[in-house]
Amino acid sequence: MGKKIHILGAGLSGMVAGINLARQGYDVLILDKSKQIGGAGVFHPSVHATPVDMRIIKDYVGIDLSGHFHEAQNFRAYFGKRGYRISATGMYGIERGSRESSIDIFLFREAQKAGVRFEFSREIRNHQELPPGSIIATGLFPEMFESLRVPSQGVYGYAARFESDKPNEYLVYFDDYIGEYYYHGIINGVFFGLIFQRKKPVSRDAVKRCQDYLAEREGLDLKEWFYIENQVPMASVRNPRLFVEDKILAGTLAGMMDPALLFGIVGAIISGKVVALAVENREKALRDFKFYTRNWKKNWIARRILERIPLRSRLNEQFLVKGSEGLKKFFLQSGKLAIPGVENYPMINVLEKL
Repeated sequence: MGKKIHILGAGLSGMVAGINLARQGYDVLILDKSKQIGGAGVFHPSVHATPVDMRIIKDYVGIDLSGHFHEAQNFRAYFGKRGYRISATGMYGIERGSRESSIDIFLFREAQKAGVRFEFSREIRNHQELPPGSIIATGLFPEMFESLRVPSQGVYGYAARFESDKPNEYLVYFDDYIGEYYYHGIINGVFFGLIFQRKKPVSRDAVKRCQDYLAEREGLDLKEWFYIENQVPMASVRNPRLFVEDKILAGTLAGMMDPALLFGIVGAIISGKVVALAVENREKALRDFKFYTRNWKKNWIARRILERIPLRSRLNEQFLVKGSEGLKKFFLQSGKLAIPGVENYPMINVLEKL
């Protein structure tokens, strides 16, 4: 058995790193505070939509995850009172959690095949408790942001979840009373919806307005919501970072996520391979890390500017569906590199007005 490597966090980036390192002969131990894979509090099972280049993930990461990315179908977008049915080629949905159909369980099985060992119910709040060279991949949880002094800000929301017999579908809803947006997706019989924003909690009034809107426009009866609170590395333009002291950072903690719309799935997966490289070749890993985050600062600044513009829902509508082809192309192309590992942003076309 090779050199022992500790990884804190059994999420996407932690397990991708573990699989790659175990295949190279390392003795990998993944620690996680949950009782099982995909046990992130009340959040999972959950459904997420993200742009993704499957070829890049397979070729770079070395793990075929194509069976867990479901091409988005029946996609609707609402901007205030205006709605559209759209096609979004290159947009996919993914299931997270502890169900057998989730990507988490798939990676867990692959990690076990590779010889990765797991210890659950292991909560570590101080990075100094871990050996030098450890990988920290604790995602949206605040403890390691605080311990490592990585500048972060809160993300707050309310989610709804229930079993659904509807086929794959996705919806996104922007309005000026929502700090970010509402979205929902249906995959593998699970409906998951989320309204969220940064910096301060979503008000119950905003949840009620969103609930009433969806009831009127979509016939949805979302009366049961649960509260969500997490951290993202968006408090400083100096993020992202791959190394802090003698530790290697992965996924959300490292800043491998989109600063504009907070897409984080693909960045976490790519990051798992980056940090596996960092164990043996820091220089090569740092070059890859800088490549995949090369437009992060530009998009972070653009996001800060957008936050100061009133009527943002109309601006999003103008860029995404109503503007000229040149304007839409500029918006999409300038934003595509905000998501690590996404070189081809979804092609969005309006099919009909709702």
